[in-house]
Amino acid sequence: MRLLANMFLFIFELCFKLAASLAAIIAMAAQGGVISKVAAGFYSLPEAVREIIWWVRNIPEIGKIVNDYNTLTAANFNQKYGSGAVNYVMDYLNEAVDYLQQVYLNISGQPVGTVSAAVVVFLIFYLVARIARFVRQEGQGSFVTRFERRAGDRVFKKKENSPEHYDSTKWT
Repeated sequence: MRLLANMFLFIFELCFKLAASLAAIIAMAAQGGVISKVAAGFYSLPEAVREIIWWVRNIPEIGKIVNDYNTLTAANFNQKYGSGAVNYVMDYLNEAVDYLQQVYLNISGQPVGTVSAAVVVFLIFYLVARIARFVRQEGQGSFVTRFERRAGDRVFKKKENSPEHYDSTKWT
């Protein structure tokens, strides 16, 4: 049962860490003040995930259309894809350009508000992920963290007991 709970918490943690970055990216392109940017980072997240999945699924098709555009004659290309295929690809690519332009406008127009909103949204999601990690690891840290602590204790405790580190005020 504990293994299943740990697996669920690990997936929960991973999703929230990924959502932290994505929500911060969304907040940077949102319109309005800091509060509306933060809100957009939260409520636009499901739609952004759906669009990312759509993009990933369509990359092979887009690549094939671009390759055929470069290799086929104009008549063969239009016969295979129709006249709207180029517009489809350009619309697909234009979404990324629109996003970058909006981020640029937000950073140039409201630099403090844009960065603040992105940081706030990121930290909220990341804090939830860290809480899930804390619960999953029962407050003890990961295996790597425990190993580092033990190694650090061995290395640095020896230095404290060496003759060079004696405090002369202890003997007076």
